[in-house]
Amino acid sequence: MEPLTDALQRLVDERDVADVLHRYAAALDGRDWDGLEACFTPDAAITMSVAGGYPSAGHYRRQAESVLGGLDVTHHVFSAVRVRVNGDTATADSCYHAQHVRAALAPDHLLLIGGWVHDELVRTGGGWRISVRRGTAAWYDGNPWVIGRASLPLRPRPWRALAP
Repeated sequence: MEPLTDALQRLVDERDVADVLHRYAAALDGRDWDGLEACFTPDAAITMSVAGGYPSAGHYRRQAESVLGGLDVTHHVFSAVRVRVNGDTATADSCYHAQHVRAALAPDHLLLIGGWVHDELVRTGGGWRISVRRGTAAWYDGNPWVIGRASLPLRPRPWRALAP
């Protein structure tokens, strides 16, 4: 049986790692670009199937600010978060929904994207930070021109391969 102090530390770490994902979503939706960048290590490797790959948190921040800053509203939600902590490193896998709104394109002013995110995190002096992020869009509904795209690259999971 795990000692109580170890169990409590594991629970606190799991909660703190999940909180990074929620702070990330709140930063995007609140246009808090400093807060967004603070979710990552400075040298984080970030690859999002819809947005591309970025060699650092600063590069990703500038892209997010450029694309999302021009929208009327966004709403990012992470769910089914699964955290595994191993000392000063952790992984988090989650599902996401990201709603994007550009009112000027009405009646086709909405874009909803769903998929998965895999994060690798490290404990720093300032708390947990994402060092590697891989996001995969599995589906979308709506108008990709909301974020300036004619279409979106999708990588759905092979559900049929999982069936018995």
